Amino acid sequence: MKKERARKLEVKPVQLSINVPENIRDDFRDVVERNGKTIEDVLKLYMQKYIWKQGELQRNRQKRRESIG
Repeated sequence: MKKERARKLEVKPVQLSINVPENIRDDFRDVVERNGKTIEDVLKLYMQKYIWKQGELQRNRQKRRESIG
């Protein structure tokens, strides 16, 4: 069990490539840097929150289904 948890905690960075219009990238970078962050940090945090929120929504839908049925 502990080995499984340890494996989940290991982080293997991967390259992420997305295509966005140049002006959006530049404006985003300007806003992020003005707030003392990096694009990488902001996007990682956003993805983590998005994953958590989707899980939360799924759990709520499941609870609703169980309470109806």
